[in-house]
Amino acid sequence: MASITEEVGEVTGVREVAVDLAASTVTVYGTDLDDHLVRAAIVEAGHDVSGPVPA
Repeated sequence: MASITEEVGEVTGVREVAVDLAASTVTVYGTDLDDHLVRAAIVEAGHDVSGPVPA
């Protein structure tokens, strides 16, 4: 199973990924990010995705 950082890092436009498993959060930095692709990458890494996407 790939890590969240690895999977999300492959999404176009991603510059940095910060994962806090204890808080169940993933923060993604980059430009022109596609929310659907980022969420799909997290699921591909074996984790559930829920909650709002902060602007």
